[in-house]
Amino acid sequence: MKEIASFFLNNLLKKGLVFALIFTFTATMFAQEVEKKDVRYGGFARLYSMGDNPYVIDPDNIKNNTAYSSVYSNFLWGDIGSSTFSPTDGVGQFAAFNYRIGKEFTVGAMLSRNDFSSTSIASLFANDLVNQINGNVSGAAIIPLDNNFELLTSYSFGTFVVGLGASFASTTNDFTPATGTGDKNSATQFGVNLGIVGKLSPQFSLDAAFSLALPSAKYTPGTGNIVEASGTYMMANARGFLKIAKAFTLVPNLTFANQSGSYSVGSQSTDFPSMMSFGVGIGLTYQVENVIISGGPALMFQSTTTPADSGTQPELKDSRFVFPAWNFGVEWFLTDWLIGRAGYVASTSSVTTQTAASPNTINERTRTNFGRGDVRLGIGFRFGTFSLDATVNDEVLRQGFRIVGGPDNTFAYLSASFGF
Repeated sequence: MKEIASFFLNNLLKKGLVFALIFTFTATMFAQEVEKKDVRYGGFARLYSMGDNPYVIDPDNIKNNTAYSSVYSNFLWGDIGSSTFSPTDGVGQFAAFNYRIGKEFTVGAMLSRNDFSSTSIASLFANDLVNQINGNVSGAAIIPLDNNFELLTSYSFGTFVVGLGASFASTTNDFTPATGTGDKNSATQFGVNLGIVGKLSPQFSLDAAFSLALPSAKYTPGTGNIVEASGTYMMANARGFLKIAKAFTLVPNLTFANQSGSYSVGSQSTDFPSMMSFGVGIGLTYQVENVIISGGPALMFQSTTTPADSGTQPELKDSRFVFPAWNFGVEWFLTDWLIGRAGYVASTSSVTTQTAASPNTINERTRTNFGRGDVRLGIGFRFGTFSLDATVNDEVLRQGFRIVGGPDNTFAYLSASFGF
């Protein structure tokens, strides 16, 4: 009897194993055979879940390079954001659209809030200046900027596209008394972006962009000195896409940023600390059918200079050298409506900090820091030309269905888009 039971059990296990192998093979083949009929999908949630991936093309690139609005024309997109800190209206929400007019022109617009999650002319740098004045000057009541509005357009010619974007936001808070002199509070920010996307040969294409943001804040009291703060933010980035094989593309990446500003009270002016950073990365992207695997190492350097204060401290320089900074991401179509994503990030850096020991001498400390390795998970849903992309809480794998209805969020960050 035991032998008969053992025989049936062994056969059952063998059949179960064969069935599992057939099911896995069929599912894999089905996922590979699904064709992408519309490449217009993605956003911040997609790139984040793929390891903050700078080597893949995504509508999120429009934020820094308006020429990509031509690639994603006739397109509604934005972020629903995260509810980690704001359960009612999310963090990082924005809305945008691109619309093609004729064969060459695309126009679009973007409306972003003060918690915009990416660095571009849609970010409100002026609010740092507003906080600086409001926090240090009695009576100042400058209203922080919000609802930054950006207009953008792109023009296609041959194998190239040129894009131009401009943004503007402002606030006022003026008081005019019945008698006497009132006070005035104001803040403004103007931004401009110029981008290009083009193909130099069948095997090589590139994109490059330059952005400039000019924030300012001003307090004019009824009596006393005028207090002003202004800044200049410059950002540049470039990527190349070199096809080295049918499925492999080499993607070098360059970034640069510079920040400076000043603070004045009457005729006395003081410079803010200035910042300069640059980064160099080299990625390799493998794409076949409906699978994308992309990642690589990067080097980044950032330096902050605090001006000398006569009689108090010398000039101080802090720096951060990051190498290597790793990112890795994978995306695969499980079905024609369901996309799986995973990523990993990690970094090692050397941080140098200077402090004043006396008005003329400096203490310096250099130490190693680590950007702890982090696994990212993501998922995408596609129904026709509508897409919903989300980052997934790691606890879904550790806690399973226990997370449903619990205190943790299943989807941490959401992006949405619709092509028409």
